[in-house]
Amino acid sequence: MFSATVRTSFLRLPRQPIAATQQVYRFSTTFTFREATQEPLPYFVYRSKTNNLPVYEEAKSGGTQLQTRIRKVEGNIEALRQALIENLRLQPERVWINSLTKHVLVKGHMKQRVEKFLREQKF
Repeated sequence: MFSATVRTSFLRLPRQPIAATQQVYRFSTTFTFREATQEPLPYFVYRSKTNNLPVYEEAKSGGTQLQTRIRKVEGNIEALRQALIENLRLQPERVWINSLTKHVLVKGHMKQRVEKFLREQKF
């Protein structure tokens, strides 16, 4: 009744360890590195697993309160807030920081403007 054949599709070969001299790079067609001559920024915005910028639009209070959320920020979050205010010409009370989650929130749906700013900063 039972077959004694072994299905080879379920067998896994052991992974080869990467030699110390080899380096593994992950490349993307949309990601560009900051030039070494540029001064490093005091903040960094990590990309998502799908290589997208972590900028999201939200609607609260039944759709009457619109906001844009920037996630995955490391470093000086206040410097990112000030850079957004200066470059997007926003009023300071329209941009705030949730210190518990380390998210930057912008009043209104401004995903395209924020993503354009982050791409110009080479994130």
